[in-house]
Amino acid sequence: MTTETVSHQQPAVRRKLKLPFTAEQGIVASLVAVLGFMVLYPIIAVIVNSVLPGGTFQGAGMATWKIAFSDPEVLEAIVNTIKVQGAVQGISLPIAIGIAWVLARTDVPFARTIEFGFWIMFFLPALGVTTGWLLFFDPNFGLVNKWLIESGIVSTAPFNMYSYWGIVFAHLTTYGLSVKVMLLTPAFRNLDGSIEEAARMSGATTLQSLWRIVIPLMVPAITVVLLMSLIRGLEAFEIELFLGVPIDFYVYSTKIYRLIAHAPPAYAQGGVLATSILVMILPLIILQRWASMRRSYVVVAGKYRAHMNQLRRMRWPTFAMLLLLVIFISLVPLGLLLMGSFMKLFGFFGLPQMWTLEHWRDAFGDTTFITGLHNMLVLGLGTTIAAVGVYVFVAYCTVRLKTRWRIPLDILSWMPISIPGIILSFGYLFMVLQVPIFSPLYGTIFVMILVSFLSAMTMGVQVLKVHMQQLGAEIEEAGRCAGANWFTTFRRVIFPLVAPAVTVVAVLVFVATIRQIGSVILLSTGETRVLAVLQLDFLTDGRLGPAAVIGVIIVLISLLAAAVVRIVSNRFGIAAGPG
Repeated sequence: MTTETVSHQQPAVRRKLKLPFTAEQGIVASLVAVLGFMVLYPIIAVIVNSVLPGGTFQGAGMATWKIAFSDPEVLEAIVNTIKVQGAVQGISLPIAIGIAWVLARTDVPFARTIEFGFWIMFFLPALGVTTGWLLFFDPNFGLVNKWLIESGIVSTAPFNMYSYWGIVFAHLTTYGLSVKVMLLTPAFRNLDGSIEEAARMSGATTLQSLWRIVIPLMVPAITVVLLMSLIRGLEAFEIELFLGVPIDFYVYSTKIYRLIAHAPPAYAQGGVLATSILVMILPLIILQRWASMRRSYVVVAGKYRAHMNQLRRMRWPTFAMLLLLVIFISLVPLGLLLMGSFMKLFGFFGLPQMWTLEHWRDAFGDTTFITGLHNMLVLGLGTTIAAVGVYVFVAYCTVRLKTRWRIPLDILSWMPISIPGIILSFGYLFMVLQVPIFSPLYGTIFVMILVSFLSAMTMGVQVLKVHMQQLGAEIEEAGRCAGANWFTTFRRVIFPLVAPAVTVVAVLVFVATIRQIGSVILLSTGETRVLAVLQLDFLTDGRLGPAAVIGVIIVLISLLAAAVVRIVSNRFGIAAGPG
């Protein structure tokens, strides 16, 4: 009797035992481990190779740092980086704050259309826009320079794209201004209008309330946008390589490229320079966290009320100024780029037979062009497929699952935005060169997909997280009540509901991938070179006509993608600001 009782009770005791990991925790922990390796490896590799040249202890220590910083060009590259980004951020941030406030908080006509114009500017490839500006501001054949000289206003060309201010101008007319307006406009729009009304009742003018109340309340959003814009600026590579190298103006990214392209490659010195930039970025991240957490900045309360400031007589002049700005920094360079692709000799308007289709025929008949186009599509589609499969799952785990691994996963999804693309590429170059198990990846498109996947991860995951958070918990509870486990609920219930947001993220990732250069240039070879890298090669070789053709093709794909994002966003009410 006793024996039977014990034998019947034993299974009940086993059912009460708890495993250290549930299935959910095991999957999320595995995801953290994989992403942790992918995100942290390039950082660790760069730092280790700066103190352990060649990955060995021979010559270990700070000797490499002393050698690197004894080169005046290394210090000069860091100073130039600070100078360029200081000018770009210092000029663009006040302008972007003013534009975002006007679009979000005033009755300026067609505000949404103007805002979409900045979206278009963000989608345009920087190298294509810069190529278009050459027809205006090249010191030898630029139309503006020639007109000013022929008119007798000046004796020498006043504008020169191949200069420090030319580089700053190229940044301002590509990502420097557009990304800030895109991110700040929704933040200003969500500000409770009662705050401004209270200020006005206290006797403050519109400008006083903007300066003394609205902007201080927006400090967290402005700080985050500034940090993201600065990181994106530090990723810049193609503008500085195209416009800076001819005048021996190097920033850290082009200097790293030069050190590695040198024979023999100076990997250790490149690692020192990359580590120095990472050290410079760390205080910016800490500052952003401090600024956003040190006190309450709640701007949308339960009794939210929209408020529009009346521009009155300045309403249409303000619209005209914004419209002219959008046209000048988007449509004008695109028109010039398209024009240049049909010119027999790029920039020379006085030729008897000025227009030709030769560059287009040569491009589509060139095997390098066809290979570059094929590689671009494979890289873009491969990265997009990987992103859709992983980003949505990471967003779901960080928002919906109750597990101890959720916070580490969220932190890992944010980290890639703080690593400039050239450093990611540099770290993975070490991986495929020094780790035997990964050496077969060298010279393949797969490692380029991996780096592109990481570069876009923060943007994609954050957009999807916003829409995951909007789904009520009762949706999953209904799936569980129907007998589905958490993965089945995710696959059959959650994913279909966020499919529009997934579509937007997929398009954003595709566009970001096909136009990037800094993240893949160190990993690309002759067989895996994509169109954007080929365009840069043409530009540095002085083949401006074929480069313009490639620029037009990438621009057309980017504009088509922007239209898709706009349609899906408006149809489903998706906020898809860039990361």
